[in-house]
Amino acid sequence: MNRRWRVRQLVELTLGVAPATCLLLPFLLAGALGLLMGSVAGAAFDWSTALLLGWVLASALGLAALWAVVLSDGGVGLIGGIRLVLSAGLLLGIAAASRWIWIMGTSAHPYGAATWAVWLVCLGGPIVVASLRLAQLLSWQPDEPA
Repeated sequence: MNRRWRVRQLVELTLGVAPATCLLLPFLLAGALGLLMGSVAGAAFDWSTALLLGWVLASALGLAALWAVVLSDGGVGLIGGIRLVLSAGLLLGIAAASRWIWIMGTSAHPYGAATWAVWLVCLGGPIVVASLRLAQLLSWQPDEPA
């Protein structure tokens, strides 16, 4: 891996993956655990709870796929099945992050500029990096040199 790719990987990790991992993932998983424990203890597990847990799982899987793709330099050298699973994980993560931004934008609550800045830093970076890496995953041909 040459210097240019190392710098790109460092920028992707710093601006795209690390903010979501350090700031959002712990709260996301703690909230999901609390939701699951509360719904099991109260026997109130319904479709809305399952849907919310599904979005949380999609976010976590998307972030895990993003880590794997960035650290493997876009899946270079991986077999087709693994590339397909990573692509699906990235799509799930992009969908979950985009859904949250859409919910914020269409809600009746007027969010301030600082709130939008925090969410766009935490979610915008992973969306951009995942989109670029997804394009790289889907465009790579096995007969090209790695």
